[in-house]
Parts: sequence; structure tokens; C-alpha cells
Amino acid sequence: MDFQLEPLTTAQASNRPADALIVLVAEGPVVATDPISTLIAQARKAGDLPDKPGRLLQMYRPPGIAARMLVLVSSGDGTAARVRSAVLAAIQALKASSPRQIALLFAQKTDAQCVHAAVLASADASYVYVTTKPKAEARSIAAVTLGAASIDGLGTAFERAVATVAGIELAKEWANRPGNHCTPSLLAQAAQQLATLPGIECEVLKPKDVAKLGMGALMAVAQGSSEPLRFIVLRYQGAAKGAAPVVLVGKGITFDTGGVSIKPAAEMDEMKFDM
Repeated sequence: MDFQLEPLTTAQASNRPADALIVLVAEGPVVATDPISTLIAQARKAGDLPDKPGRLLQMYRPPGIAARMLVLVSSGDGTAARVRSAVLAAIQALKASSPRQIALLFAQKTDAQCVHAAVLASADASYVYVTTKPKAEARSIAAVTLGAASIDGLGTAFERAVATVAGIELAKEWANRPGNHCTPSLLAQAAQQLATLPGIECEVLKPKDVAKLGMGALMAVAQGSSEPLRFIVLRYQGAAKGAAPVVLVGKGITFDTGGVSIKPAAEMDEMKFDM
């Protein structure tokens, strides 16, 4: 999924081609007279667009709007949590029309937290796991453009949000895979792919390396599988030289069979996420 951030007023958005245009409408006046602002004012006056987050109006090719679909959605008080609710509701409403190009417009002022929330919500609402599901319909949305009248000071938050989405979706991909498509060797290959990004290094320890380091507990657990173990170390050298390092340690267990015989059957399938 490709994300872009660009300056965009309601008047400019009216003339912007897209499969779908989502307009986030927060509490407070929208005083312009362009087609989008006029529709917002009319909908509010008629009581059809209350301020409750997630309430929306969906229209097909409304007059004066270049986008094929228009969704006006309330974001309540305009805080990040309300923006997230609004974006989730809007993209869910659009799923049936399978849009590829979406423009997401803040009708009023926005801030870094709201931009971050909008990017993550766009990805969350449209994510589909398809790797081992040949009949699953893949995510239709290929690109999302976020727009606001002023984007000054929003670039860093936007870039971090896009990077966060990439990390979240990588984690979702490997968590959703069944055990035979998520072996230690395959997971190690995915880690090595990450090492092609700037500043990242990957080291993969194999059984002999682990034995040499005396990692007996790991070796004992790995004996329960016919798949050879891999111990993955990823390093990112991106902070200042004087900054203290941050170390994250994960179990890295790609399939957990512990206690299957004594656990209740309900939700047994969710044990795959105990990785």
C-alpha cells in the first residue's frame, strides 16, 4: 500500500480524481463554499451528519465532485482516537466498491497524532491475509493520499506512521501463517530480507552456533521439532553514538504445541499466536 501526504483544501479535493474521497469532518464550522463544504453544511443542517465519530454519508458521483465515491464521516472532537474510528468506519463502508485509489481529507485543521492515526487505521481497515488462502480477495486499496489545507510539521509523523504500518503488516503476515509456512528457516529468510534496508544488520545462528554458545534451553525446546532451529539477531544502528541501546527479545517460537492435550477445544486455533 502506497501512502502520500500533500497539501489539499476542500476546494482542491472537489476537483481531485479518485476512486473514493473520504472527508473527515470534526466538530466546528466549515465555512468555505466549495462543493464539499456545501454538502457538509447541508448534511449538518438536515441532521444527517451528526458529530458522533464514525457516522457517515456515502454518495456516488455527487455533482461538482471529481471522485467516483464521496464519504463524509464525522470525526467527533477531531482527536486521534476519534479520527481512527472515523477512518475505520469509512473504509469499511467502501469495501464493497473495491476502490484502488483513495484520497483522505481533513476538512479542518489536523495534527501529527491524527495523521498517524489515519495512516494506521487505513491499513488496519483494509488489511487482508492472502498468502495461504488462494480464494481470498486481496486488499483492493493500492494507494492512500492524505490531504490537509496545511501539512507543515506533519511530515515526520507521517513518515513514522508509514514505517509503523510496514512493521505491523510484516508481523501480521508471519503471525497469520500456519506453522508449515512459518518455519524457523523461513522466518530467518524474512529477517535477512529486512537486512537489505539501510542501517539494519542480520545474523542467523544455526544449531552448531547455538551449541557453541551453550544455549542448552533453546536446544532442548528445538528438539521437539523436525525443523532445525534458527536464532535470529537483528541490529539497527540508527541512534546517536551516545544513546543507550534498546534490546527487544522475542520467543521466536514458530509453532507452540505445549499443553495441547490439556487445553479446552474452544479457541484452540488461536494458540498459533502464542509465538
